[in-house]
Amino acid sequence: MSDLQQYNQDNTEPVPSGAVQHNLSDILPSASEVGHLWTSYLAESMSVCFLKYYVAKSKDPDIHAVLQRALDISSQRVNTMRDIFNSIHHPIPEAYGERDVDVNAKQLFSESFTIKYTRLMHKFILINYSNSLSLASRSDVRVYFSECLNTSKEIHQKATEVLLAKGLLLKTPSIVIPDKVDFVHNKNYLGSILGLAGQRPLNAMEISHIVSLIETKQLLKTLNLGYGQVVKSEKVKRFISQAKQTADKQLKKLGSYLDDEDLPQPIITSNLVTDSTESPHSDKLIMCHATVVIATIIVEYGISVATTARKDLATTFANFSLEGLLLAKDGAELMIESGWLEQVPQTANRKELMN
Repeated sequence: MSDLQQYNQDNTEPVPSGAVQHNLSDILPSASEVGHLWTSYLAESMSVCFLKYYVAKSKDPDIHAVLQRALDISSQRVNTMRDIFNSIHHPIPEAYGERDVDVNAKQLFSESFTIKYTRLMHKFILINYSNSLSLASRSDVRVYFSECLNTSKEIHQKATEVLLAKGLLLKTPSIVIPDKVDFVHNKNYLGSILGLAGQRPLNAMEISHIVSLIETKQLLKTLNLGYGQVVKSEKVKRFISQAKQTADKQLKKLGSYLDDEDLPQPIITSNLVTDSTESPHSDKLIMCHATVVIATIIVEYGISVATTARKDLATTFANFSLEGLLLAKDGAELMIESGWLEQVPQTANRKELMN
């Protein structure tokens, strides 16, 4: 029995009474299903590379247990998706593997960073798999993405519990609890795009977005700091430096919103990177990951814009999103130039076929 057959047997969805059952071999996968499986395969194979190295360097039993569980889950996902690709006769992406990780390289990041970063990645994985599940129609793909949501939630929760127990969890600042329900009675509530004096205080959702973005960008800045020490390609090194400079500027602006409200800024200690110059990963993996995480930040800025009422803050999120898009474009061009950008499956070029 293949991994996919065993997986589907263990995670079969109940069939409603009177429902028509279909043979999956007769159902062509949709573009959404292929696209999300393809991107997920690259992401999970990338996670395996990171987690193998993290697990190899982990000594704290609590952290090691979470990292090992995350590695086991990502490894199983890669195998399951490989079986799904085979079942629909789709070529398996090259993605990432043993050639992209060196578990014998010296420790580059502290254990506290590896657990924080693993938790952050599963936060974004939850967002991605929620979208993937909502667009899937084939039962095998729906079962797979549904299980991914459950196991990613498990890792996120376990990482949160470990960080809480060790006093390492970054929390959003508390605000005064209102004594009554209130409504907006004045359009000035939306404020000014220019951020003029007299803006209303930040609301709970806006504070949440700012703190979440600061945490994300601080962790990614730490990641770039470490990889900037070990990459071999000068072009990749310059890109990572550019990404770090962008993060520094955006962090300063995001922090100023909290300073204006006398709210504490979340701080991640700076001793998360060792002085190692041995790279645990290939330049290809480092560069591709750097570009992918920029895309995830753009998604986070988009979500933040959608639920932010203050015009100045929404404008800042939108501008930072544009900066991220331009940076991601530079990263994609460098990957193309290096022969590292694997192409997403696309529809047939009808014009070319007609000619």
